[in-house]
Amino acid sequence: MKNIAITCFVLIAVCVGLQAKKVVKAPYFMATNTSQIEFEKVTLGKDTTWIDAKIYSIPGEDVRIDSTAVLQIGGKTYAYLGGNGFSKELWTKTPASGELAVTLKFKPIPMDTESFDFFEMSEKKDEGWNIYGVRLDGKKPEIGIPEKLLNQQLDYSQPLPDPDLKNGKTVIYGRILGYDPTHGIALKFNCTDWLFFDVFGQSVPVVEDGSFRYETNMMLPGEATLRVGRKRFELFLMPGGKLEVTINLPEIFWSESHLFGKKENGQLIWFEGTYAALNTELVKHAGLMNIYSADNFYENICGVTPAQYKKYVTKIYEKNRGEILKNKSLSDAARTYMINKLEMSYFFAIRGYKGNISYAPMISGKKGVKRADMTVDESYYDDILELDFIHSPYIRYGSYPDFVRAATEDFKGKFEPQPVWEDILRAKPLGSTLARLKPLSEKQMLTLDSISEPEIKKALTVKNKEVMDLLAESANKTGYTVCQLDTAVTADGLLAVVTRPYRGKVVLIDMWNTWCGPCMRAMNSLKSVKEELKDVVYVYIADESSPEGKWKITIPDIHGIHYRITNEQSSALGKLYEYPGIPTYFVIDREGKLSYKVTGFPGAEVMKEELLKAGK
Repeated sequence: MKNIAITCFVLIAVCVGLQAKKVVKAPYFMATNTSQIEFEKVTLGKDTTWIDAKIYSIPGEDVRIDSTAVLQIGGKTYAYLGGNGFSKELWTKTPASGELAVTLKFKPIPMDTESFDFFEMSEKKDEGWNIYGVRLDGKKPEIGIPEKLLNQQLDYSQPLPDPDLKNGKTVIYGRILGYDPTHGIALKFNCTDWLFFDVFGQSVPVVEDGSFRYETNMMLPGEATLRVGRKRFELFLMPGGKLEVTINLPEIFWSESHLFGKKENGQLIWFEGTYAALNTELVKHAGLMNIYSADNFYENICGVTPAQYKKYVTKIYEKNRGEILKNKSLSDAARTYMINKLEMSYFFAIRGYKGNISYAPMISGKKGVKRADMTVDESYYDDILELDFIHSPYIRYGSYPDFVRAATEDFKGKFEPQPVWEDILRAKPLGSTLARLKPLSEKQMLTLDSISEPEIKKALTVKNKEVMDLLAESANKTGYTVCQLDTAVTADGLLAVVTRPYRGKVVLIDMWNTWCGPCMRAMNSLKSVKEELKDVVYVYIADESSPEGKWKITIPDIHGIHYRITNEQSSALGKLYEYPGIPTYFVIDREGKLSYKVTGFPGAEVMKEELLKAGK
């Protein structure tokens, strides 16, 4: 009888223990800012929440979860308690496999939790690892794809347009499905324009319901890129065209994850409007058009000789070309366009062998790689000088000015000059100036007048007026002050110099740059604090990596005191105060002493608390 009672007690204890846990394997999530960490299992216990995670990194690289990491549910946070697989406070080296399995422990979240966010504010990076909307119902989220897209019929018979110069406005608009403004997902547009290429791209405003609209002038049909987070979509646009885009945001993140990427995924993006069919094909086969899309490209060329590099790159080219030609499902327009782009990519990959080999160790993270002799003879380029795209009218679609520069400099005398080449070479520096949102100088206007091609001249004139109008609009705004800092001011005195006029007040210094997405999102989060703490002086410091024109247009909407320091001052300041990235914040108390410093936005409440503390 006693044994039966003991057995019943054990069974009851086991059942209670089982009921005290909830396990969700491979939980879906809505968005993330990283591919370096993924959650494989979440276990909700009575006293602890465990997360079995895997960290992906370069072998030998130090990784950790920052001690500030939390799980957040409806504004309430649950602190990180440590982990199994590495220490809470120490860095751990990634093994040779590039994967590190860990178990993270947090304070217990409620058993009835439907989803949570994971936030980490790492001091080693510009921003921590964030995963949004981790679902605990075990189901794949439904985001409501419009019926018209599920049954979409496209016209794949449309031929490629002639690459004629004719300026016209292009409109890109649409909606991001599954969009949440609190997730900080950025939408960037970059047009591979002859004249105005911007390496950082143009930010496309997205409203709360996920809709967006962007207009730009184009001088001829050609390629563009739409970036959603880390995902790039190759586009083909027309002057005067309208392209409607619907983006499946969660599916994009799932397709890039190690956990879900190999599963059968849904469609990532839909197109309607001008050349919708061609854009659909290009997105599906984008990797075949670019030599650099090959797996582990830079890792595979570390330490190779120019001859080995050429053999490797040629193998990629021949493989991709073969796949394009044998794909019977491709339309004639897509096949022609893709071959043209692939040949141009091959041309520049061979031409740029020296830079690619030299920078490969840095890009791939390999250390101790010996550099081979980079000497080649003229015959090294023979193959690329015979490529068909050189004689195709469609060469004008993409980065044609880069080819013109190569033809007139590296391969001078190998090609017959075209009448438009001289205008392109004159116009390109003007376009670069305008891309940085700087109006043309009087001297540059004289160069503009010397250009004979009317459509090139028109494109530059339209862009110059846009830039001047933006600057004029910004100059009329109030609520901000621009201050100059002597370039002779050194790092050890810089903070004192910029805060000395405000002694007796608390000063918040925000180190930022126009290209820093986390910086801009943090500024939006701090608006409520600025409204409440009006006695605090807000100082914003950028450096020369922020293009001056872009900086001037951006700061009128950021109320406060603004400085733009030199890159040398910025670098020295980072070394002195040991901060590796931005945003970085300094709180200076009423006596001019540093009371708080942090890299990565700590949250509006934390910042408010530190500002109040400095004012006591």
